[in-house]
Amino acid sequence: MEKRHAHVHGCTHCACNNPVLDILKDDLFSPENLAKMKPGPGQTAQQPQTLMISGGTIRPMTGGSTDTVEAIGIADGNVVVTGSQTTVAAYMDQNYAGYQSKELTGTQTLLPGLIEPHVHIVPTAMMTGWIDVSPFNGQDLRSPYDLASVGSIINSNIPKDPAYVILGRGLDPSLMPFVQIGGETELQTINNTVLDNINSERSIMLLSASMHTLYLNTRALTHVYYLSKEVHDNYSSVEDYITQTGGQLQESPQMTPALTVIMPQIIAMGLDINTYLTELFKTANSRGATFMYDAGLNGAFQKLLTNYVDNHPALVRIGGALICASQNDANGLGNYPQLDTYTPVYYGHIKVVSDGSNQGLTGYQSTPYLCDAVYPEGIFNFPETGIPGNVVPPNYETMISTILASKGWPLMIHANGDQAVTFAIEAYQYALAQYSGAELRNRIEHCSLLTGDQITTMKQMGVSPSFLIGHVGYWGYAFSQVIFGDKAQSLDLCNSALAAGMRITLHSDNEVSPLGPLRMMEQSITRIMEENTASIEVLNAAECITPEQALVAVTYDAAWQCYADQWVGSLNPGYFADFVILAQDPLSLTTQSSQYMKMRNIPVLETWLGGVPVYTGES
Repeated sequence: MEKRHAHVHGCTHCACNNPVLDILKDDLFSPENLAKMKPGPGQTAQQPQTLMISGGTIRPMTGGSTDTVEAIGIADGNVVVTGSQTTVAAYMDQNYAGYQSKELTGTQTLLPGLIEPHVHIVPTAMMTGWIDVSPFNGQDLRSPYDLASVGSIINSNIPKDPAYVILGRGLDPSLMPFVQIGGETELQTINNTVLDNINSERSIMLLSASMHTLYLNTRALTHVYYLSKEVHDNYSSVEDYITQTGGQLQESPQMTPALTVIMPQIIAMGLDINTYLTELFKTANSRGATFMYDAGLNGAFQKLLTNYVDNHPALVRIGGALICASQNDANGLGNYPQLDTYTPVYYGHIKVVSDGSNQGLTGYQSTPYLCDAVYPEGIFNFPETGIPGNVVPPNYETMISTILASKGWPLMIHANGDQAVTFAIEAYQYALAQYSGAELRNRIEHCSLLTGDQITTMKQMGVSPSFLIGHVGYWGYAFSQVIFGDKAQSLDLCNSALAAGMRITLHSDNEVSPLGPLRMMEQSITRIMEENTASIEVLNAAECITPEQALVAVTYDAAWQCYADQWVGSLNPGYFADFVILAQDPLSLTTQSSQYMKMRNIPVLETWLGGVPVYTGES
């Protein structure tokens, strides 16, 4: 196999490491700017309720079982008793005289608070002020989603300040209609000419959904050329800059000068971060989520989130993984701190991002993408000179071993492409052979393309997958038709992993895909490729899982994977009283009654955190 394209480490290509915030973090999160950030909407913390809930359907998920109980009692922010209505009432009478009662009716269903085990909280919140040009309308795909619809969104949201650049986020050519080029089916190309047709009078910068490309129109390119000394020194003329880039600025080296030019605008938009965080957490609550695990924390993000938690009533519980991007980062780690009690914004893992995004054509593959890609086999973020592209680089193995074997930290390795997954498994094998400590809950994030043999190996090592199930539901059609072909059958092998005895989780990678554990359950159960509106088409039906298995994946097993299973994920006595009340039991839906299922549309009636209602919706 030929040697891969060279790649400078540090340029990652998905929400796991937002290059915009990475480029600007020293300025965005400087003490001066942190002090300027607005406090957000005022709220008064409520006291936990003392309550017995009965009626309807109550599934505490004890031990991962979907069995029901008749009643549940909560007090002091915790679950205190579950069981028959008689048992719970007697316990509450004896221990909590004067408690209130709540009766569920009809199909109303109480579940543990749902869990998002892989999100990106600060990047998502920080970019709320950018125009949303993503393919999503709520939890559904926009229809239509094409250049015309994106242009309409942009021209309807032009900043009033004429000095401001039009900033957009989430642009995803892979979910636009396919195009024919030279007899081949390709993804839609976005360049400066395409954006000029949308608006040539104002500067436009649009960040791709995979976050590895910044698209500029001609006016923006001209703006950058004359205001960036770096660009001016590296291109002979503005025409040369426009011709060479075509309005497609790839990765941090090309993106940095453009973003630096508009840094004051980005900082000004980021001063409302606390309001944006509240909006994000309320969206999570409205979709039944009470716990969010951030898959890309750093010191600045943790400080910002901790400051938010200290000054706002809690809406969700937060944990996460600390990003490690180099051997120096690994060497500087302290030993893994054992988690005994919940502390907001705790570190449960170390995160390593090994490749990019499959739909962004930067996931690292063993064979070239079927469609035209800048990097035919994608990108691996830890290359080593002289090492063939199909051999795991020793420096990568050493870094993984330092984190796991030397420092004792559990790992989350981001791996999308099949070659990246292979490298992650081999690196785990190398590191675990040198590790002698307590069992760790190591993960492979996205783990998009797997084989049966790899599943067996992961099971033997105790490494579990967390699947970005939107790869099947939202992007499955693009993968099967244009990006991968038959290789798409290996996407998100949920059923095979469960059959092998593994514990799996489902995640959104928000904001790569929308928050919504019920939606993720639905996509894992149906595996319908939603972009294909002409017919109902399922991607590898053998990998569909049951509603019960999907519910475990977004509650009990998600808590376990995030080192939170001693507090949340089930409603055991002593656990937090974090729960959701739905209008309908998700386990009552079947693909026989409706192949689409539409579990994502079950109304969330109430969401509770620590015995306090944090969301009340419409029935």
